[in-house]
Amino acid sequence: MRTQILSYLVVLIGSLSLSSVGLSADASPEVPKEVAALAGTYSGSWKSFGIDAQGQVVERSAWTDTVRAERPVREADRAWVSTENVMIFEGRGAPFKLPGKEGYYLNRDGVLGQYFIETHGQTYRMQKLADDIWTYATDASPQELAQLGFPKGAAGRHVVVKVVTHEAGVETHRVSRMTTVSWRDKEGKELWLQFVSLQGYHKKDA
Repeated sequence: MRTQILSYLVVLIGSLSLSSVGLSADASPEVPKEVAALAGTYSGSWKSFGIDAQGQVVERSAWTDTVRAERPVREADRAWVSTENVMIFEGRGAPFKLPGKEGYYLNRDGVLGQYFIETHGQTYRMQKLADDIWTYATDASPQELAQLGFPKGAAGRHVVVKVVTHEAGVETHRVSRMTTVSWRDKEGKELWLQFVSLQGYHKKDA
């Protein structure tokens, strides 16, 4: 069950800073400052939601995590930091560690392009809506929907929205995921539901 939950949460909770500060001590001068600014440690708290047997939205899981981002690297077409996310789920035993990469694609002139998150052999690209506001959309897999309480044959889409704030001087990333699902009940009637399926935050340690 833990692996199935992680398969759809990791893309979201691995997402780091999108702000711009100075170069970190271990960054090469060739690494863009926005990528070097990703380096650091982030602490978070998260909850996921699904439905119960009556179709009501309920909490499905809760966890805390710590993300370490380090070793800024630049290639010809992108620059990134390596990440390790350590997650502790309520009532689920030992921590779970998950590696990844996060950074930017680079345009031919070296200017930053799209933001990306790479994990589990897949790459996800985020779209910038406004200053400090980012989003991406993805299909919900049958395994994810089953974990959220939906029956076999359900289909859905996730839309993630992330807002970066500075709260009492602390860089904070507040994230919500809206999920829209369609399925059929035992009588064959088509049902639809749109709800917040995941919500949480990351705070960057000083």
